[in-house]
Amino acid sequence: MTSLSCAQDSAQAAQVLGARFMLDPTTFGRGVELGLPKSMASYVMGRMGVIGDISAQEATDAAWCINFDMINENWVDDLVPSAAGALYAQICVEQGRKYLDGFAGAARLAELAGRIADAADDTDAALFAGWRDAARPDDAEGLAYLLVQVVRELRFCRHATAARVAGVSPSSLVQAKNGGSNVAIFGWGDSTDQPADSQTVTDIETATEAAAALDHSVLNEDEQTEYVGLLTAALAHAEAQN
Repeated sequence: MTSLSCAQDSAQAAQVLGARFMLDPTTFGRGVELGLPKSMASYVMGRMGVIGDISAQEATDAAWCINFDMINENWVDDLVPSAAGALYAQICVEQGRKYLDGFAGAARLAELAGRIADAADDTDAALFAGWRDAARPDDAEGLAYLLVQVVRELRFCRHATAARVAGVSPSSLVQAKNGGSNVAIFGWGDSTDQPADSQTVTDIETATEAAAALDHSVLNEDEQTEYVGLLTAALAHAEAQN
């Protein structure tokens, strides 16, 4: 396996598994218990708050694909962003323990994902850096899940950088990649932008994969194969927990 194939073959599993807790209704309920808002603000301030005590504009810059108006509407003035981020990361760990309970490869997955995360360049990747620096638990299951989420955000940041370099607008890329399904979710319902053309989308994906390949090159070939296998198995294990 090459670094490129490792990045390609692990991308979907990392995306789906890492995002799992964000889409889990239990996360919203737990957030309210801990003091996060009972609304989209728990996701917005939680996911972005790991960066630190930033403004809504800084959060928008980090999120890239989400409209400022949507983030601003969900930016709660009396909630400290860094505190929201810490609570959201805590929930990530708690949910991950449930998803990976009984997964024999958790410790090794945590080790390999951690090496990818800790060796990666965080230049122009504030969201990744914030998640990388979140408090790490001692247990294998919680740690493995958190680090999968960290690697997920790492790839997202590489993708956002590639899109910026290509000069495409967030709404154009969201429309082109998701068929419009995320347009309203990300706050672009009123945008008049047209979907990005297929060549631009391909170029962005190619640049994203090249950057991700460099991130995964910290592992040797055998470790890359092992990592892909563990990540795929971890996703299957989590999905079987339902």
